[in-house]
Amino acid sequence: MARQGERTEKATSRRRQRARDQGQFAYSQELTSAMTLAACVVTAFYCLRSPSGFRAFFAGLLENAATESGAELVRRAGTYFLIVAAPIFATAVIAALAGNFIQGLPIFPRDSPAFKWDRLNPIHRLSRLKTQVSWIQWLKLLFLVGVVGVVVWKTLAASWEQLIMLPAYSIAASNSVIRSLTFRIFLYITGTVGILAIGDFFIQRWRFEQSIKQTKAEVKEDRKALEGNPMIKAKIRSIQRDAARRRMMSRVKDGDVIVTHPTHYAVVLEYKPQTMAAPRVVAKGRNLLAQKIKELGREHDIPTVENVPLDRALYRSVGIEQEIPVELYKPVAEVLAYVYKSRKRT
Repeated sequence: MARQGERTEKATSRRRQRARDQGQFAYSQELTSAMTLAACVVTAFYCLRSPSGFRAFFAGLLENAATESGAELVRRAGTYFLIVAAPIFATAVIAALAGNFIQGLPIFPRDSPAFKWDRLNPIHRLSRLKTQVSWIQWLKLLFLVGVVGVVVWKTLAASWEQLIMLPAYSIAASNSVIRSLTFRIFLYITGTVGILAIGDFFIQRWRFEQSIKQTKAEVKEDRKALEGNPMIKAKIRSIQRDAARRRMMSRVKDGDVIVTHPTHYAVVLEYKPQTMAAPRVVAKGRNLLAQKIKELGREHDIPTVENVPLDRALYRSVGIEQEIPVELYKPVAEVLAYVYKSRKRT
């Protein structure tokens, strides 16, 4: 059984919005890193699938080494490697942005703290490193290092004979063997990182949900803030009912007949053949309100007809300022005909 004041309730929408305004959200850095690593590995193996470009570049450097200056050679080498690495860098940026976007970023907190210059102090940041790295981070790091070590060892052990014989192979065959081994190692590493990232994603969401849980009292306060104070809402509904009742009672004088139950119900009907397609209920009530309607009817000389089945049917099926349904046309017409005949006799 939960103790009073214990945070056991799921967060309300107001609490979640408040957390977002304060910059709190579920975020897994491992998921973004895994997506970036996978994208970079695929792009690198696609762009660097053939060594002919490297051979041509280095051959050109060796041919021009005697005629060009060292600065020019360095410039050419830097330009070439930037061109080769540009697709990989672009893919890494796109994958990182996609990883953040999938997790709901960017978020611009309203209550973000003011910038502090001491945050740029590297000594201060290093002193906090020990407290910032949790035991879960250490476990993930040790698991990743262990898996990478096992993968590299198993892959090299299984292909040890091919590696020894590489000098006897042609350049194309050697490149194919090395490329295959490297791709296999990176594929296993990427898969391991991906599994860790998926697990970390759900762990971070669980930790965030736990951090924003509320007590029962906090949930009640948030519901009051979102839905309004129940006492105030009840008072508003009471005022609205009174206003609607006063409008309804003011329409009693416009009625042509009051269909009543001897003690419980009273329904006021109005019918103007020139402007109405069918008789209309302009007021109705039960018990004490029915008695008040009858009193107003007597004051304004409105005929009263007792008809228990019709009275109940009108009260239950017709709303205020609504026309009667077709199935009640005949009994209502009989009542109106009786009223009109009574008026003619008088």
